[in-house]
Amino acid sequence: MKQRNWKSLALLVSISALSLVLLASAFVGTVSLPFFSWQGLAPMLGLLLLTFGASRFSITVTSADGVSQSRKSIADALVFLAVMLYAIPPASTAGPAIILAAVVGLVSSYPSERKRPMIFTTSIAVISTFIAAGAYRFLVGLILASGAYASDQGIPLSVLLMPICTLAVLQYLLTTVATTVFLSVDSGKARVFPSQESLVWTSITQVAGASSAVLFYSALYSGGWPFIFIGLLITTLIHLLYRFNENKLNEVRQGDAEKQAHLQKMAEIHMNTIESLAIAIDAKDQTTHGHVRRTQIYASEMGKLFAVTPAEVQALFAGALLHDIGKLAVPEYILNKPGKLTEAEFAKMKIHPTVGGDILKRVNFPYPVEDIVRYHHEKWDGTGYPKGLRGQGIPLVARIISVVDFYDATRCDRPYRKGMKREDSLALLHKMSGASFDPKVVDLFTLHVVEFDQLIASEDIQEQVASENIDLTTKTRPDAGLASDSIGSPDKGLGFRSITQAQREVFALHEIAQTIGSSLNMNDTVTLVSNKLRAIVPFDTCIIFVVDDRSGKAIAIHAVGDHADLFDRRRMSVGDGITGWVIANGRSMCNSSPELDLAGLPDDIVRTYRGVLVSPLIREDGAFGAITLYSKGRTSYTTEHVRLLESVSQHAASALNNAMTFERTKESALTDPLTELPNARGFYMMLEQRLAECERLNRESLSLISMDVDDFKKINDQWGHATGDRLLASIARVIRKELRQMDILSRYAGDEFVAIMPMASQAMSEGVAERIRTAVAKHQFSVRTGKSIEVSISTGTACFPNDGETTEELLTTAARNMQQDKHSRKNLINLTTMPTPARIDHYT
Repeated sequence: MKQRNWKSLALLVSISALSLVLLASAFVGTVSLPFFSWQGLAPMLGLLLLTFGASRFSITVTSADGVSQSRKSIADALVFLAVMLYAIPPASTAGPAIILAAVVGLVSSYPSERKRPMIFTTSIAVISTFIAAGAYRFLVGLILASGAYASDQGIPLSVLLMPICTLAVLQYLLTTVATTVFLSVDSGKARVFPSQESLVWTSITQVAGASSAVLFYSALYSGGWPFIFIGLLITTLIHLLYRFNENKLNEVRQGDAEKQAHLQKMAEIHMNTIESLAIAIDAKDQTTHGHVRRTQIYASEMGKLFAVTPAEVQALFAGALLHDIGKLAVPEYILNKPGKLTEAEFAKMKIHPTVGGDILKRVNFPYPVEDIVRYHHEKWDGTGYPKGLRGQGIPLVARIISVVDFYDATRCDRPYRKGMKREDSLALLHKMSGASFDPKVVDLFTLHVVEFDQLIASEDIQEQVASENIDLTTKTRPDAGLASDSIGSPDKGLGFRSITQAQREVFALHEIAQTIGSSLNMNDTVTLVSNKLRAIVPFDTCIIFVVDDRSGKAIAIHAVGDHADLFDRRRMSVGDGITGWVIANGRSMCNSSPELDLAGLPDDIVRTYRGVLVSPLIREDGAFGAITLYSKGRTSYTTEHVRLLESVSQHAASALNNAMTFERTKESALTDPLTELPNARGFYMMLEQRLAECERLNRESLSLISMDVDDFKKINDQWGHATGDRLLASIARVIRKELRQMDILSRYAGDEFVAIMPMASQAMSEGVAERIRTAVAKHQFSVRTGKSIEVSISTGTACFPNDGETTEELLTTAARNMQQDKHSRKNLINLTTMPTPARIDHYT
């Protein structure tokens, strides 16, 4: 056990032992009290019961880092009252107050996962109350010694002020300081202070408790029972204000947590994008599978050794993956040429750091990834490319990457040379140190390379040559990216012109992968996909289909290009046509006859399309949609087009699935699942929006209709709740038919519905309400096979702005009118069922 734990244990034992002694003494002093009197056992037992009940209403004391330290209960007011009653003559004992303090400390902190703080909290409550009660008794004794007041008649409030303040402050300070010291010792931290917010609320609670105790005391002696009400009111209000503030803070913390989770998700998508690009590099440069992964391990470990900043660590982690991204713009025959590159070929190869830097410049990474990609082929002596930087002028992160990249490249086989064993590769590194590489980076890498290689071996990406003698004097280049210094700088303009198409594809794919997950809005996502897709795959019409869970059909949620209006909201059965087949089988299809997919469209339009390409949108449980491209100018798509569309579909599927999940979650939060109408939350949101529109439109009228099913409880009791639920759904459909298309019907609560009628006057809403009441009354609602019942509803209306200008005012007025309608019709029904003489007597 660590030393600090021994210290905390010793402190805990000492405090606990002292508190037990005081508690035992308190029991002895208490049982000796007379039973009946204000300073007797009977009031003590009453205070004990009240203390048990009130101790659970507490305020959490948290440290500055949000960790719970202890709890402060409103029952402290009863402890203060016990001090005022018993600590002075004739009782002259702090025993009852100490017992109550022990109860408050134990109940308010129980149950607790950590028993040590709970024991300490209870113990220090006993000790602090004993000391504070002694101070209170001393001060009151001085007052009584003057002979101005008699203890049996109570002490006026003006005189009690200083002793009770001393009692509250002393007890609060002792408890707070002692708890802080104990938690600091127990946790081993230098200081574990309560948070400022906890100090504010606990001090307010302490003041409220002391004030309430004074009021209770005065009520007992002066008979001012209103004082008891005021004391309870003070304590209750303070506690309710704390709870309200705590709920608000919890909402803020929850919002922060959700925001942090969203940022974490975006960071994961960001890193997945980087890895996707690295995989794309691997796929094009077929001789370097695993090279970027090993370089990442070397670079990140070297960054730790050089103690670079966190931003530079992130840059090394990403830059190690992306340092060769510019090779996407280099022809594959150059990347994989089995021999020495010509000067013209090497000029094209040397463009890749500049191209890679330009690509990543648009990404705007928050850490210096661009420096790594752009300058990792610079040399220590200034003879590198593309800028010819020298020495310390080369960014450290780029110098690290250049060393580890060279080492791993020389360790692996290439079509134009054999890989080296570790010793030979390190020897070549040292030979080039001071000319091509930073000597400090080379020395530190050599010192730890064995450890790095062990990490790589555990990752199962080992492709390096274990041991083989290599002629180090060969003129073959160790890496396709390195060449003799006689080649000079390339013609950048010519290089960019020759790779324009390749760059355009890389930019489009990267922008899709980078930004496609930045929004959870469905429309934004599909628009981005279709816009970026046009740059890399030719089409005349692009439709994005998603399978509707309810109907099971594929619905076109987005269409762009020629005849987009005809394709918008187009529905197709899964399995039918080309798009339906792709969704059903989860495989891409191209170069079939577009007519198979265009059933139902005009023949003159169908004949204009000659080519089709469809790729599925796939998630864990299979395909849930497809991206369909139609072309008028080409009869076939290439395998390259298929590959590009599948790459886009892979990113789009994840983003669309997230957007759909978000939309469903948002919809379920605002929709009643039984009637599929807006719920109360949705009702309030829509009513607020409509009221704001009315204000903007020169206070245009708006009406509410509040509706409640009569005697719905009897229906539930007689036919069961399941039948009652079906009945509510049927009633909602009947009501909906009587409203205008622009009106909004919501299920407000239980069997109560509310309709929002924009631009409706009072007379119009009353007429609609009567029509609804009649329609429901005439409808036969089936409750079981062969059995139907009639249902009636009560209605009430309210009109903006005459009956109110806020949501609450309008809803209250409509509900009140509905209740009046319900009662008046019930009275009328009861009257019509009375015998005739009774009805005559009723009127006379």
